[in-house]
Amino acid sequence: MPNDYAAYMGTRAGTDHITHCVAHEFGGEGIRANSISPRLTDTPMNAAAKQAPCLFENFVASYPLGRIGTSDDIAAAAVWLASDECYMSGANLQVNGGLILRRNPTREDIAARVASADDNA
Repeated sequence: MPNDYAAYMGTRAGTDHITHCVAHEFGGEGIRANSISPRLTDTPMNAAAKQAPCLFENFVASYPLGRIGTSDDIAAAAVWLASDECYMSGANLQVNGGLILRRNPTREDIAARVASADDNA
């Protein structure tokens, strides 16, 4: 994993730990605490990524379900976590199209894909 992910990974681990602590502290009162970890999500903020087909295709190819998530996917998970049907607490729900089973493309993967696209242009 590249070194520049350290800050992200540290904050992610911190969020997971806070979720555990809150779930433990308030579980006896019937309060559940969970978190959601989405991956690349189709939002206006990520629209620029779609403009670079080789970049976007590299990410989509990494997803076992064959597409990136939508805000509706994330919202559905949040609604379920908030519902009485959810018997979970202290957990992190990975809403990621199965990406946890694989890895994001590396910089080298993307560079090779860009170079290949340039060669074919």
